[in-house]
Amino acid sequence: MKYFVMILMLIFINSDANAVTFDKYYPNAEIPPEGKILKAGTIIRVMNLRDINTFSNDIGDDCEFINVTDMFMGDYAVLEKNAHIYGQIEDIREPVQGNNAAIEIKIEKIVTADGEREYYTEGHIYSAGDNYIGGEETNPVYYKTTPHYISGWGGGILQLTPLNIYGNGEHKQIKAGEELFVILEKDLKINR
Repeated sequence: MKYFVMILMLIFINSDANAVTFDKYYPNAEIPPEGKILKAGTIIRVMNLRDINTFSNDIGDDCEFINVTDMFMGDYAVLEKNAHIYGQIEDIREPVQGNNAAIEIKIEKIVTADGEREYYTEGHIYSAGDNYIGGEETNPVYYKTTPHYISGWGGGILQLTPLNIYGNGEHKQIKAGEELFVILEKDLKINR
């Protein structure tokens, strides 16, 4: 039993000395001189740095995001964590009766975390609604009761069906710190 305990202690002591952490893993391979290409359709996970909303922002206002993870292509770290991504508000749809407000943001520039390289690109903040964030349909305001008669039940069943009168829409806000996705619409060449 003593030998078993000693062997376990040796294993734990050696395992701590040889522990490998992957939170700062960068391969030794440098990007080749010809560069690497991020293809159109590449998704970059970003975090919003400033509040954006349809109430106080206008078309053309600047937006700033930060890359939250390292991006690798094979053995190459092509886009490091904390790279700044800049864009502009391309379109705003105001809230109306039946729909909430929506906002579209286009991406124009990526600056590496060390600030040494700038890449001009084209992209958008992704949303399932044709790149518009928001624009959800509002709830109906009024309902009417519609009777349904089923043979053998004796009486009818009342069902609430919405009328074509919907509530007023609300403004859309993208809070600082909210995570979003950028989709590149054009190939981006990354050089060192």
